[in-house]
Amino acid sequence: MRVIVIGTRGSLLALAQTRWVVERLKENWPEVEFRTKTITNRSEDPAAGLQDALRKREIDIALHALRDLPPAQADGLHLTAVTRRVDPREAFVGRSAKRLEDLPDGAVVGAPSLRRKAQLLAYRPDLVVRETKGDVDDQLEALGTGEYDAIIMPAGSLLRLDLRNRIDQFVDPEILLPAPGQGALGLEVRLGDDYAEELAYSLNHRPSSDRVCAERAFVAALGVGLEAPVAALAFVEDDGTLRLEGGVFSPDGREMIRGEIEGDASEAVELGSELAQDLLAEGGKEILEQAKVR
Repeated sequence: MRVIVIGTRGSLLALAQTRWVVERLKENWPEVEFRTKTITNRSEDPAAGLQDALRKREIDIALHALRDLPPAQADGLHLTAVTRRVDPREAFVGRSAKRLEDLPDGAVVGAPSLRRKAQLLAYRPDLVVRETKGDVDDQLEALGTGEYDAIIMPAGSLLRLDLRNRIDQFVDPEILLPAPGQGALGLEVRLGDDYAEELAYSLNHRPSSDRVCAERAFVAALGVGLEAPVAALAFVEDDGTLRLEGGVFSPDGREMIRGEIEGDASEAVELGSELAQDLLAEGGKEILEQAKVR
């Protein structure tokens, strides 16, 4: 029987996510042998190394954190499944303060993206926001050495590493709207590999897939990359209604445009695209052009 190789990155978080996925796959397919392979990425694009290995048939399934996967479909590949999403909110981890609101004026906050920096400055322009580098453990170490008074990172990353105790506050999305796809994992396969697709699709969680689909369509319609200061978060109600909120921010936090849209979850792509067009027409295009200049 064919052995299925799952490709992953080598960070502690990526390996923890991969163990979780492999356990779920073994539950669904006990007769199949699954192996993992760590792929070293030499590109600034976190997904590129995994996708290259997939095309070269070094792996059969690529496992992505969807906040790191560009929304455009890669040539010859297919995003087959989105796993059940964990909490997509941002986490506040303080050195002494327990809430974002408790930080004193001039406090130094580490944030690993322009999107977080922009929203933090919009909410607390008195803060000093600096970019954090490295994986979760590197950022927590920097906090412990006093380099920052607090750091902002995806709550889901800490939850997947069993570090719930390090989360001092789940930040309200009204303050920090998260990255599109944050908290969700995606399984990508080669087009035409029906066997790998069937295995991967068994982990697809439809509500999570619809939510992420709308968020990624929003980014795609804006025509920007993952590093742009944009954010989106969708929810699916019990009656099948999908509600999507998106935002476009200037890097200094002084300008922002946020909007909402809702409709049937089966129209997730259309809803994401429509909201993006609305925000662009309301001034988002000019804000994003400024962000590119800077």
